[in-house]
Amino acid sequence: MSYQVIARKWRPKTFEDVVGQDHVVKTMRNAIEQNRLAQAYLLCGPRGTGKTTLARIFAKALNCEKGPTIHPCCECNNCKEIDAGNSLDVVEIDGASNNKVEDVHQKILETVNFAPVTGKFKIYYIDEVHMLTNQAFNALLKTIEEPPAHARFIFATTEADKVIGTIVSRCQRFDLRRIAVPEISGQLRKISDAEGITIDDDAIFALARGADGGMRDAESALDQIISYTGSNITEQDVLGVFGLVSREAIEGIAEAVLTSDIPRIINLIATLDGSGKDLRRLTAELIAHFRNILIYIQMGGYDPSLNLTDAQIETLKKQAALTNTAAVLSVTENLIELDGKLRLSLSPRILLETALIRSAKSASVVDLEKILKKLTSLKLELGGGDAATTASPVRQSIASTTPPLATVAQSAPAALKPQTPATPSYSAPAAAPQRNDFYQQQRPIIEEQPKQEKSQLDDLESDIALRKRVEKNPLVQEVLSKFGGAIRGVKK
Repeated sequence: MSYQVIARKWRPKTFEDVVGQDHVVKTMRNAIEQNRLAQAYLLCGPRGTGKTTLARIFAKALNCEKGPTIHPCCECNNCKEIDAGNSLDVVEIDGASNNKVEDVHQKILETVNFAPVTGKFKIYYIDEVHMLTNQAFNALLKTIEEPPAHARFIFATTEADKVIGTIVSRCQRFDLRRIAVPEISGQLRKISDAEGITIDDDAIFALARGADGGMRDAESALDQIISYTGSNITEQDVLGVFGLVSREAIEGIAEAVLTSDIPRIINLIATLDGSGKDLRRLTAELIAHFRNILIYIQMGGYDPSLNLTDAQIETLKKQAALTNTAAVLSVTENLIELDGKLRLSLSPRILLETALIRSAKSASVVDLEKILKKLTSLKLELGGGDAATTASPVRQSIASTTPPLATVAQSAPAALKPQTPATPSYSAPAAAPQRNDFYQQQRPIIEEQPKQEKSQLDDLESDIALRKRVEKNPLVQEVLSKFGGAIRGVKK
C-alpha cells in the first residue's frame, strides 16, 4: 500500500475525534438524536479547521447501516465508501471548478430527485461554495429551500461574506474557529507517540504556533519535519526548517524593549534577519506576547486562559514587574501599526527596528502614578506615617516636603499677613485714660516688639534653610523637571 500522509491518515473518523470544534459537534449530534435535520448546512472557517471532516462524519452518521446515529461504525460499506470519497449517495463537488449554472444543473438539479442507492439520504457537499457565480446560486435557491425528503446539502467556505444572503438564509450556519495552540499540541503529541517519533515539547509548541490555528497545517508540518530529521526532532530543527523564531528570542526582544536596551534590540533583530527568519511572523508573535503581559498585569497574576507552560509563566511574571499598563499599551499599539505596514514594505527590518526603538523609548517614560508611588514610599521610609493611614499619595507627598501652613503664617512679616477687616459694632464710649496710665499700658508692648521682630527673623531664616534642603532632594528635582511647567501654570 502506498504511503498516506499524516493529515489523511489521522483525519477524524467520528465526532469524538474532532478537535477544537465542540460547539459544531454538539449541535450536529443533537440534531441527529432529536431528528431535527435541516435541509442545508453552511460550514464557515479558516483552512484546516475541519469543514470537510465534519461534512463526511455527518454524512456517515446519516447513512451508516446502523443509523442515523451519532456513533457511525466506520466498518460498514457505506461508511468506508464515504471515507474514501467514492460513495454514490454522497456527492462531493469542488465549487472552484464547477461554478457555472451548467455544472449546477448537471451535478445537482438533474440528479437530486433520484432516490439514494444504498443509504437513507442523498447528500451534496460543495466545497468552496463562495466560488459559484450568482446565476449558479440562484439556480440552487428553490431546490435548497424545498428539497426532496431524501436530500441534504452541506456547503463549506473560507469566505462566508461572498455567499449571497439568499443562500445563507436557507442554511444553518456554523462558524468554525481557529484551533487553540494547546489543542493542536495535544493532537501532535498523540500522533507522535503513536508513530514512534521522539519530539520535545518546545518543538511541538513551535509547530503548533506556526500552524496559525489549522490542524491540517500542523500535521503537514510534522510530516515534513519527520522527512527532514527522522524520528528524533528538536526545536532547532523545526525553527530551521520553517523559519520560525524561538520562544527565548521573542522573550529576549520583549525584555530589551521593556528595559530600553536599544543595542540589544538591534543585535537581536540583526541576528534573526541574518538567519532568514520571517519578520512579519515575528511581529505577530511579539504582539501576542505583549498581550499576555497586559492580561497578566490587569488580572493581577496568571490567567489560566493564556494556556502557557511553567517556564513561560515565570518569564511573564518577571517582565510584568518591569513595566505598567500604559507602557504595554503603547508598545502594543506601535507593533499593531507596524504589522499593517509590513505587508507592503520592501525593507521590513528597518520598519521593525524603528518600531521597537520607539516602543523602547515609550516604555521607559515614567508615568504620574509611578512618581506618586515613589513619593509615598519615600515618605514612609523617612518615618512620615503609616501606609494604612496614608489617604492620598499626592497630599502626603506634598506634606512631607512642605512646612505646616501655621508655621509659615507665623513666620511671615506683619506686612504680608492678611488683615482681617474690623467688624463695625457699637459700644459705649469709655472714659479717656490719664497720660501716665496710658504710658504704663503701652510700655510692655513697646519693650516686647524687638523680641518679636528677632523671633520672626529667626523663623524666616529657618524656613529659607528648609526650602533649600527640600529643593536639593533628587526626587523633588525629578518631579519639578517633569511637571514644573504644569505647576507654574496652576500658580498663574
